[in-house]
Amino acid sequence: MVRKLAVATLTVVLHLAANAAHGVPHAAIPVPLAAWQRAFVFGVVALAPLVALGFLWRGQSRAGAGLLAVSMAASLAFGLYFHFGAPNPDHVDAVRAGPWRSPFRTTAVLVAAIDAVGALVGLWLAYEAPDSSVGDRPPRIGPLPRLPLR
Repeated sequence: MVRKLAVATLTVVLHLAANAAHGVPHAAIPVPLAAWQRAFVFGVVALAPLVALGFLWRGQSRAGAGLLAVSMAASLAFGLYFHFGAPNPDHVDAVRAGPWRSPFRTTAVLVAAIDAVGALVGLWLAYEAPDSSVGDRPPRIGPLPRLPLR
């Protein structure tokens, strides 16, 4: 149970770090995002995994695992489409030669890899979660709650 929560936390930390690292060349090149893309990045890529961790740490295993899986899968699909799929200014091949081209490409691949792992971690946690997350908060032991995942 401690291991599962640690894996989820590490996955989200790596996901956020990789996306922050990718944001540096994004801003330096610059590669602009439409307003809806910025909203997606903020809500789905950045905020949703943190909310998922909050659910997991509070013992709401199914809700946390489900949100983690969905947010990571959505982040992966978004990144694959815009970085490697559709021709657009955010595509890795659209970035002109220069000092930021390699970091942009490298971090785009890193983000995709971590998002794929994150989606799998979310699915694994959902599979391993208790049958119901409604009112399944663990009993308190001392000042900290008992860890929620089996």
